[in-house]
Amino acid sequence: MAVVLVLLACLGNALALTLQRKAAQDSARQRGRSAGSLRDMVRRPPWLFGTLIFALAVVCQVCALRLGSVSLVQPVLVMELPFTLLVGWWILGGALRPYEWGAVGTMSVGLVVLLACLRPHDGDALAAGNVRWILGTLVTLVVLGVTVAIARGSRAVGKAAFFGIAAGIGSGFVAVIVKAMTDALAVGGLGEVLTTWQSYLLIVVGPVAFWTLQSALRAGRLLASQPGLTLGNPLLAFLWGTGLLGEEVAGGAWIWGGIVGAALLTVGVFLLARSPVLAAQEGNPRDTSTVGRQNAGANRRRTR
Repeated sequence: MAVVLVLLACLGNALALTLQRKAAQDSARQRGRSAGSLRDMVRRPPWLFGTLIFALAVVCQVCALRLGSVSLVQPVLVMELPFTLLVGWWILGGALRPYEWGAVGTMSVGLVVLLACLRPHDGDALAAGNVRWILGTLVTLVVLGVTVAIARGSRAVGKAAFFGIAAGIGSGFVAVIVKAMTDALAVGGLGEVLTTWQSYLLIVVGPVAFWTLQSALRAGRLLASQPGLTLGNPLLAFLWGTGLLGEEVAGGAWIWGGIVGAALLTVGVFLLARSPVLAAQEGNPRDTSTVGRQNAGANRRRTR
């Protein structure tokens, strides 16, 4: 059920992003003083519907973290990338090439192999102890700070890549905190959440994660930022889950199957990050022209 819920969250996030991009495109085509503004977009049904779907997706992810371990739930979130490509292709248009379908298939197979081999389970975020939480938090924040510093001192591709990694670390850490909050909610209700000190980490980490995400999206090409953004989240969550929160995975030869699955997943992410259709959905004008040429070619072939 946790996997089903997080897949619904991925689909919801992809649909919400696509609908809001459609509202932005429709607003940009309008001639007038309010065209392209937030005020204009929020009055458009696709934007409002997308916001509602995003809220439902957040609920699905929180419920998934309540039912499953963080090292199980967060790796499934990588499927948001192919879902975004496919939903965007369906709503916004574009011509998908065979390698893009192959990348989606590679990611899907990699995720299934990874989870089927390792089978993450158990764990208790609150039973990990304050010492583990404090040390883990300090190490995570230091790594996040170093990554941001490297990104700010880099140019072009390096800046986008390191901001992508920072955004992945930030979102993964937010998921770890939410896992602790959902465990507290299950133990003692809202009162337990309010008296659990890990809950207040979200006040600091949440805005930082949001800022690094926005920085990654503005830093440069999707090809540079997307791999770190997509893979950093589940990697950090997996390390926290298995290293600090007591979550367990299958051992022995199954570890090698998990490595194969992770490798397939990584290859699929890097391949899909090269998609001009996905880049055009993100608003890259150069890639938009590429997609336009692909669509024109596809239309010519159909007329023949």
